[in-house]
Amino acid sequence: DPNGRYEANTIVLEDQVHGPMLCLGGMLESFPPQCGDVPVAGWNWAKVKGEERAGGTTWGAYHVVGTYDGEKFVVTQAGPSEMDDSLSEPDFSSPCKEPAGGWGDLDHATQNDVAPVSKYADAQEDYVTSWVTHLDPTAQEFSPVIVNVIFTRDAARHEAAIREVWRGPLCVVERDVPSAAELARIRKEAESSLQELGLQMLWSAGPGVEPIVEIGVVADPAGQGQAAFDERYGAGFVRLQPALQPVS
Repeated sequence: DPNGRYEANTIVLEDQVHGPMLCLGGMLESFPPQCGDVPVAGWNWAKVKGEERAGGTTWGAYHVVGTYDGEKFVVTQAGPSEMDDSLSEPDFSSPCKEPAGGWGDLDHATQNDVAPVSKYADAQEDYVTSWVTHLDPTAQEFSPVIVNVIFTRDAARHEAAIREVWRGPLCVVERDVPSAAELARIRKEAESSLQELGLQMLWSAGPGVEPIVEIGVVADPAGQGQAAFDERYGAGFVRLQPALQPVS
């Protein structure tokens, strides 16, 4: 919406190749850094503070407000970044409660020992996703882990099969969701349909702990792209993450 106002906490970077750009999809950690997704019109380094300069590149973190017409961002307001550094991490807890007799054999049950479980799960057509939960998060890779595996059906059969290759803590869950293969197909289709929906992709990911596909886009005016994906694949299985948010 070229008349609507958008805002974002982002890096603004200008180098010897291009003018000021919003870095919405990530930044190469070189020095000086490299990035740039959307050109910025009306940017004036003299009116902001906190920029850094090196090798002909100027950059800084800012909270910007302005309009976006699908090609460029016209800044009307700029100030210090309001980014929250305490953003929550994915919830890697286990969906299973500890069994009455405890988690069982903790020997040879670290994240470095789970390859046989992954090999089995990946080969199953009803496999969805998997992750590990550290019993002692402070020990990280040296801590015994719970292996959590999601299938669309036959949880008891899969648990018995996994027990042939894994004696450590195990949580096998059955959920009525798309399989990993289906989610991979959905992700590919969704990415290829962004242009026809007028959306610019920044990144995509998934599935992870949740059986969903996430796609970062520059903006999703009026949520029309999200509505289209919800109608096509079911609510929530494809989640758009717009970098530019409408100003309320």
